[in-house]
Amino acid sequence: MDAWEVPSVLYGRPAEVRRGDHLGNIRFAERLARLSYRKVTGKPAAAGTWSEDPDRIRVYTRDYRIEETPHNGAPVEIEVRDGRVVSIASSAGAPLESIHIEPEEIGRILGPKMESRRPVALSAIPQVLQNAVIAAEDARFFSHAGIDFLGIGRAVLANLRERRFAQGGSTITQQLAKNFFLSPKKTIGRKLREAELAIVLELRYTKRQILEMYLNKIYFGQEGPQGIYGIEEAAGFYFSKRAQNLTLEESALLAGIIRSPNRYSPLREPRAAKERRNAVLARMRRLGTIREDEFRRASGAPVRTRPRRAPTRLAPYFSDYVQRIAEDALEGEKLYRTGYRFYTTLDTVHQAAAEEAVRTGLAGIANAARPAREPLQAALVAVDPATGEMTAMVGGRGYEETQFNRAADARRQPGSAFKPFVLLAAMERAAQGKGKATLSTVVSGEPVSVTTPQGEWTPANFEGKAYGEITVRKAIEDSVNTATVRMALDAGLAEVARTARAAGITSPLPLVPSMALGSLEVTPVELAYAYATIASGGIRFDPFPLFSVTTADGEILTAKRVRWEQAIDPRAAYLTGYAMEGVLERGTANSAKALGITFPASGKTGTTDDQRDSWFVGYTPDVVCAVWVGYDSGADTGLTGARGALRIWARFLRSLYPLSGPLSLVRPEGVETAEIDPESGFLATTACPSVLREEYLSGTAPQEPCPLHPVNPVVDTFHRGLRGIGTFFRDLFK
Repeated sequence: MDAWEVPSVLYGRPAEVRRGDHLGNIRFAERLARLSYRKVTGKPAAAGTWSEDPDRIRVYTRDYRIEETPHNGAPVEIEVRDGRVVSIASSAGAPLESIHIEPEEIGRILGPKMESRRPVALSAIPQVLQNAVIAAEDARFFSHAGIDFLGIGRAVLANLRERRFAQGGSTITQQLAKNFFLSPKKTIGRKLREAELAIVLELRYTKRQILEMYLNKIYFGQEGPQGIYGIEEAAGFYFSKRAQNLTLEESALLAGIIRSPNRYSPLREPRAAKERRNAVLARMRRLGTIREDEFRRASGAPVRTRPRRAPTRLAPYFSDYVQRIAEDALEGEKLYRTGYRFYTTLDTVHQAAAEEAVRTGLAGIANAARPAREPLQAALVAVDPATGEMTAMVGGRGYEETQFNRAADARRQPGSAFKPFVLLAAMERAAQGKGKATLSTVVSGEPVSVTTPQGEWTPANFEGKAYGEITVRKAIEDSVNTATVRMALDAGLAEVARTARAAGITSPLPLVPSMALGSLEVTPVELAYAYATIASGGIRFDPFPLFSVTTADGEILTAKRVRWEQAIDPRAAYLTGYAMEGVLERGTANSAKALGITFPASGKTGTTDDQRDSWFVGYTPDVVCAVWVGYDSGADTGLTGARGALRIWARFLRSLYPLSGPLSLVRPEGVETAEIDPESGFLATTACPSVLREEYLSGTAPQEPCPLHPVNPVVDTFHRGLRGIGTFFRDLFK
């Protein structure tokens, strides 16, 4: 069998079962069934079998290997109480913290019916297209014998000048040899073998035969998990036409893509694609294959594509995203060799829940949205805050409609979804002893004006609502613009930007007052990971969707380790998350309860000017999820964060906790509690109409009783003592 007929396989992350997990929530039995584990009676005696009793589950796990680390299967016993894992032990009775089940296949690329290619004879490829490819890849193709020593010299000089690998010296013949016979892993031995094979090809085949094979073999990008190979298929994918019908500018565009289909994709990077196209046209002009007037007309033409409709595939946006990252990790090498293994962080349960939430959620809110001449879109990203692994991604309402990945590539204003970073900055300053803000600190919600170089800026609250003196908590829960701006100015805009950057916001952060209200632009991936820093107790993770890529025989082509650092004080992160619990309890997202979120969760709505963008980003200790809803054009949706994105987020979260809610957030050391009056922010008295249990940095809780509801101090002290005892025992048995 030809090696190119073997499909490459994408795997999700290994399922981990830990003490405290609810087996129903993590769909343990469903995962085993999808992996073809066989249920037996009695103790499992062979790998891939399991049995179940009312209070325990026995599993004989299978061997598997990721990168160079083998995971040996063995019998394990899981003790269960009320659906939750109480303990895990080996067959010898040794206690285990967790067990892993082998990764599940989530998709395939290449191979039969998956390697998208339509071979054509060289005579069916127009001369202008042949000339464009030769100009782009190997100008001396017809004059060398397989190796272009002048080209190698130029590449070496360019690389030395750039102090990086900026150019390659491979000829078309060498590339063909590499594509057919060699791994893309860059070694001196491979390059020598590539040169040797190129000479053999030149001796055996004519130049026209080599060019025909090359034009039918070369890689042009991804259509989901399906690779686009050959010039004919690329013409259909990008322009919905045959190669023989391509114009000069279209021919140059395709020729320019060959160097790096990720970097020069006209669908995702039209500006870079145009620059590369024009460089190819300029090269053709210098070689005399086009006239000056042809060059001027073609180089001045806009980049126009007409992508064909793509079929629906499994986790297609995530698959595209992973392959893009893998290509970059291999320094531009094309992932066209089959039989590869992609070990990703995707969780199949999370992904299925995400796709259903977006599909059903969009259908549910479509009637509430203000109509536009385009479909309403959504994007969703889920992250495990304990590991930094990306567990789900949906980049639009339907991959078959559009392959543009809004989760990774669309930059939109977050609006009020940025406000938690203002609060985080205030809490971080307090934790460092530079500020005195607490969640019960009173701040003015009155109108505010700020002088800027563009004139007076006067932010308004949603629907013009007026506020007086309110607590910091109230400002976040009700998303009060005026109070948030005052908080940002008090902390310092530079400090807010520094904190947001530390949390993971990588986009430009303009040091203007409107930054506090989310006037910057971010991607859903970016915002999800910034919230993950809060959810993880201040640990910032770089986006992490891919563990490794290996050959079929296990040779590692690229391997990744999650990059993380303790970027935020864990106390500040905890207090910020605790304040955001109130957003769902009492604030702008309190409709979440009616949507089935009956368990504690933290989050924040976001709505931009003219309701162009609807956001909700929220989390539990198990998962962070960011959802965006809007029109691609930026048209008014008529949807707030609560009426749009929150509904999709709630569907997703609810599906992850069908039987029991998540465990509570773990309070870090250095945090204390006090019962306060939520209106005044002072210690609650027996006369206060409502009491709120608030959290503080140790030593910062209020000491004075509520001045709005005074009572006899002796009686009040007695009652507060009783409440304190009750709180102690409630925490003890929590």
